[in-house]
Amino acid sequence: MIDTHAHLDMLKSEEDVLESIEKLDYIITIGCDREEILKAVKLAERFENVYASIGFHPYDVNDIDDRDLDNLRNLAIENRKVVAIGETGLDFYRDITPPDKQKYFFERQIQISKELELPLVIHSRSADKKTIEILEKYYPYPASGVMHCFGGSIDMMRASVEMGFYISFAGNVTYPKADNLREVLKNTPLTRLLLETDSPFLAPQKKRGKPNKPSYIYYTLDYVSSLLGIDKDRLENIIDQNAKKLFKIEKYENLTVDKILD
Repeated sequence: MIDTHAHLDMLKSEEDVLESIEKLDYIITIGCDREEILKAVKLAERFENVYASIGFHPYDVNDIDDRDLDNLRNLAIENRKVVAIGETGLDFYRDITPPDKQKYFFERQIQISKELELPLVIHSRSADKKTIEILEKYYPYPASGVMHCFGGSIDMMRASVEMGFYISFAGNVTYPKADNLREVLKNTPLTRLLLETDSPFLAPQKKRGKPNKPSYIYYTLDYVSSLLGIDKDRLENIIDQNAKKLFKIEKYENLTVDKILD
C-alpha cells in the first residue's frame, strides 16, 4: 500500500516513523515550509521507500520570497527522490495569509512544476472556484498532479479530472457527517483515485481522536472498499498503480538510496 501524502517529520515518535516504513510499500512525505522541506528530503534520503514532495503551503507563504522559490526549484533538480511540487494552493478557510500572496506563490509553484515536469500536489480549502480558475490558466499539465485531501464539490472533482488530475481522499471520508465527501468519492473515476493519511492529521473514524500515522491508511482502504463494493485487494492494487504512475516511483525500484543520490 502507498500513502500518497504524509508529514513524517510531524509524527509523534521515531517508532511511529519506523512502523510506517515497515508496513507500507511507499510513502510520499510532504514538506510545506523552509524547515519541513529540508526534513522531507532528509527522510527520503534516509529510507529507500520514502519519497518527497516539496512546496510552500498557502499558510506558509507570508515570510517567503522569490529566493525561496529558487531554492525550492534547485532542491528539486538536485535530488531525484523529490517526486512532486507541493503541497501548494489556496486556503481561504482561515484569514492567515492574504489571498493575493497565496495566489502569487501558487502560480509560481505551478510554473516550477511544469518547468521540471513534476506533478503538482494541490491544497484547496474553501477556494474551489479560484483554484480551478488558476489551474485552467496554466493547463495542460503533462506531469499531472493530485488534489490532496479532497474536500470540494463534485463539480470541482470533475473539473480537476478533466485537467488530468488525481483525486485523493483522506481519513475524513470515514467520518459520520461526511456524506457530501462520500458522494464525491463514489463519482470519482477509479483511474483517478488515490488514498492518503495526511498524517498526523485526520485519523480515520476508528482511530479518531488519536494522532494519525501512515499505517492507519488500511482503515481508510477498508472503508472505501466497502463503500464502493470493490474487493479490498483489487482496490489497493488500483490505488497503488495510480500512485506509481503519478509519482513515477516504480522507475526507482531496486535502486539503493546511494545510487539514487549519485
